[in-house]
Amino acid sequence: MCYHKDMADTLKKFDAETSKEDLIAIFTTWFNESQSYHDEMLKSQKISEQYYLGNQTDKQFIPEHSSDTVENRIFEGVETLVPIATANAHQFLALPKRDEESSKTKAKKVQTVLEKKYETLEIQRKLEDITRHLLLYRFGVLKYCWDHEINDIAVKLVDPRLIMIPKLRVEPHSLPYVMEIQEYTEEEMEEFFPDYDLSLASLNKASPKSAQGDGHLHGRALWKVYEVWTEETLAWFCNNELIEAKDNPYWDWNGEEKDKYKIDKKGKLVKKKENVFRNHLENPEKPYIFFTTFQISDGPVGPVSLVEIAIPIQDAINVQKRQIIDNLRQMGNGQVLMDTDAMSKEESDNITNEPGLVLRGELLASQNKLKRVSGVAMPNAHFSNLQHSEATLDNLMGIHSATRGAAAAKTLGQDILSRQQDFTRIDLITRVLNRGIYRLANGLVQLMKMYYDETHTFKVLGIEGAIDFVSIGQNDIEDGLEINVKSGQTLPLDELQLQNQAVQLWQLNALDPVTLFERLKFPNPEKAAERLVLWKQGQLTMETQAKIAEVNASAQAKASLTSSAGGEEEGRGTETPMNVLQRATQGMGGTAPSLPQAPNMVR
Repeated sequence: MCYHKDMADTLKKFDAETSKEDLIAIFTTWFNESQSYHDEMLKSQKISEQYYLGNQTDKQFIPEHSSDTVENRIFEGVETLVPIATANAHQFLALPKRDEESSKTKAKKVQTVLEKKYETLEIQRKLEDITRHLLLYRFGVLKYCWDHEINDIAVKLVDPRLIMIPKLRVEPHSLPYVMEIQEYTEEEMEEFFPDYDLSLASLNKASPKSAQGDGHLHGRALWKVYEVWTEETLAWFCNNELIEAKDNPYWDWNGEEKDKYKIDKKGKLVKKKENVFRNHLENPEKPYIFFTTFQISDGPVGPVSLVEIAIPIQDAINVQKRQIIDNLRQMGNGQVLMDTDAMSKEESDNITNEPGLVLRGELLASQNKLKRVSGVAMPNAHFSNLQHSEATLDNLMGIHSATRGAAAAKTLGQDILSRQQDFTRIDLITRVLNRGIYRLANGLVQLMKMYYDETHTFKVLGIEGAIDFVSIGQNDIEDGLEINVKSGQTLPLDELQLQNQAVQLWQLNALDPVTLFERLKFPNPEKAAERLVLWKQGQLTMETQAKIAEVNASAQAKASLTSSAGGEEEGRGTETPMNVLQRATQGMGGTAPSLPQAPNMVR
């Protein structure tokens, strides 16, 4: 990535060999230039979160006698989009380096392990939170790393409010640095940074997770630490003090010397020593995966989130809803008009809206003494305006009634078209997730190639539910291996639709039996198809035997008539059961041996 000269020079200086003072100076500069951008986004992120939680439209300032109703369409929209966008699990395809069986076997191992890790690391669940962050906070972040406790790869969900990045007009993965705000207890500081003197650092005065708090977690003191990544260097800082700096641990910088055998020009086998680097990626990268949309500003992430765009419309809905309720309270309730001499004030105060209430007093039955006045009907304009605002927000979020599961159209076709329009909007989120998972998959393979120096064995489900064991090491990940990521269709058909579609295609002879049973979720589609073929063959044999019996009966009847008429008709033979079997087999597309002396059935 090309940066301006000052940034390029600074990046060259930010490495593990640079002096402590220079690293602290660079960190201070980066912190100051990214803090304003971080605080600017944090204000909008807090507002979006409050609207998601239902604290909307100055609810806390509404007087007690007025309605503070909130019709939380933002929560409904977000929680409708999240399961749809993440409904289909991603599938991985490892393309081998060479067209050889050994290379294909190794690639298949990598593919199987990625699919297993996608499940065990709960990537799909993390993508649900990423989608929420994307809709609320403008962007989401995943981080891949090596977990030394379990000696295996790991993927962490990072709160985007804890990420500090510079406001540069570049793609987020091309940023010169990324800073993550972290909090550690005293025990964790001693465990992760044993060489750091805690007396040099003061306690965190504010919790970065909420930008509030008092620097304590359940009565335990916390230290705020900044983890800073560039492509080549990783460093930690606390209170403008350097804790530790080292080369990017997720890149093989030194390699391993190995013997390589080559054939020289004279045809002799020559041994040479070469440095082998265990890197899957082309270049070192920061281990952060960014998910963002609406990248049209001068910053690396979108200038606005979908929820931020929806907030003004949500305010209009809440205001209109509250006005309707307030007006209904004032105008919609019936009133009782009463003369003062009809009853005492104490008696009139006891009048309620209780069903079947009996009122007693002098001449109350007279309309001149007591009269009930019904409420005034609300103008339809109030409700029309509210419905228009709700429809506008649905259009913005891409979640109409059919998508939410509340079909409102007159026909099924209209509901399907409505869902199709919504899913074209949701497809943007799906593509963002796909691009992120592609980067994540390659990052995980990079970690496996570096750290799988010992064989790792995984249990996976094989054919017919049998348990298979897949063993993989760093030697199984060849140079030149390519990882592709495929996701299911954005418009997910439910199981019933897929099964109905399969049955219809089968009835039209447009689907093979194996695919039919796969769609119907049979445990072993191939075996079921084989049994179907055997059953059909048995059924055809039974039908053929019945037809033979029918022909025999007809031939016997005809023979008896012929004999009674004075002899068999010349020029036409009698069809035997074997002739019928041969003709039936040929009619089904099969073959049968020709029979000698077949009778001439044509006159």
